[in-house]
Amino acid sequence: MLTDVSQSQSRILLCDDSPVERRALAHFLRGSGFAVDEAGDGDVAIAHLKEKTVDLILLDLNMPGADGFTVLTYLQQHRRALPVILLSGMPLNRIQHKMHNLPTPELPPLLIKPIDPEQLLGLVDLQLSGELPSTRDSDSATLKPTE
Repeated sequence: MLTDVSQSQSRILLCDDSPVERRALAHFLRGSGFAVDEAGDGDVAIAHLKEKTVDLILLDLNMPGADGFTVLTYLQQHRRALPVILLSGMPLNRIQHKMHNLPTPELPPLLIKPIDPEQLLGLVDLQLSGELPSTRDSDSATLKPTE
């Protein structure tokens, strides 16, 4: 069941290099009442975050070029309060190894691919409603874009 927060057209940025997975998740999320912007790689996601306001980012970790860890680095430096849900098929030991290169070695909630859409929807709802415990700063969850 969705809260009023998610039903009020929350905007989600979905960043995944797989067009098939990205389109399927975007379609599901739009059907659930969300506004969804899509990015096929980390560079596009960062550019989007600099120009537009989003309420949450769904972020694939394993992408060619600017990967999810590059985006997480940007977020930790410029948009710490933005809720993030990680999506990955990357082995957990590789994720753990790469997270040590982040400015703050902490990871947002992680869903392992293949993604269960109902589980994702529940986690999105918790993130948007602020019900999921967080180690982020207590800034507002929806921030204006920054350079």
